[in-house]
Amino acid sequence: MEHVPVLLDAIMEMLQPAPGRTVIDATFGRGGHTRAFLERGARVIALDVDPDAQAEAEKLSREAGSDRFRFVRKNFGQLAEIVAEEGSVDGLLLDLGLSSPQLDRAERGFSFQQSGPLDMRMDPAQGESAADVVNRLPEPELRQLLRDGGEDRDPGKIARAIVRARPLRTTEDLAQAVIRATKAPRPGSKHPATRTFLAVRRAVNREGEMLDQALAAVPKALKPGGRLAVLTYQSLEDRVVKNWIRDHAEEEKRQPGMAFGQPNPARWVKSLGEAVPSEAEISANPRARSARLRGAERIAS
Repeated sequence: MEHVPVLLDAIMEMLQPAPGRTVIDATFGRGGHTRAFLERGARVIALDVDPDAQAEAEKLSREAGSDRFRFVRKNFGQLAEIVAEEGSVDGLLLDLGLSSPQLDRAERGFSFQQSGPLDMRMDPAQGESAADVVNRLPEPELRQLLRDGGEDRDPGKIARAIVRARPLRTTEDLAQAVIRATKAPRPGSKHPATRTFLAVRRAVNREGEMLDQALAAVPKALKPGGRLAVLTYQSLEDRVVKNWIRDHAEEEKRQPGMAFGQPNPARWVKSLGEAVPSEAEISANPRARSARLRGAERIAS
């Protein structure tokens, strides 16, 4: 399946790429959003650790030129390092989903839809694979991983089923262990292994930690008036982003104990609202169904 950038129009409106503006695409993927930024005349710095993303970026670099496009083989959690090199920018995009090629290639091990090695690493050359994680963790730690990372409804049952099924080597092995603990998938309903695969993938790639590190770098990443856009695809990450914006957003009322007109250093952004895909976009790209976009702008003062 061809990768289609999600909520592209809403992101363009939110980040406003244009000549003379620099945007960091901190999750390059297959470059759909980056191409749109370049077409609007912006300069783009793109980050990704996936070797397939690097191959796509090299082609794009030849088209756009090194003066307008730079690719860095780093995780979005390393955003602070890029900002230290490049300085603050006008726009920042975090797209926290997988690309269609990642999901469709069985050998990457991201999907239960087809059997492949139980890998799930964004960079297949680095760190533990999903098989390493599910075969190594004691049952209590595995239960906590499923509960906290994927919000599984039956983490105890699933953890026990995984331990009993060891060693697990393929995506089919993991999916079948979940089905034995819960129920068989039904047509038109969410596959029972969806949350388990999400939790394991997030653990393998330390996605929660990477998101926290990226958000911590935003104050230095954005110029005054610079804008942040974050695409999430599941409720846990959306809550993190929603709460982060809420905790840093400008308030209408003064804080208790503060003089009138005195700025609150903790409140340095304003919310740009949120957007979800239209029915037409979901029809054209079913993988966009769970997406939610949230944005914030750095207050000029």
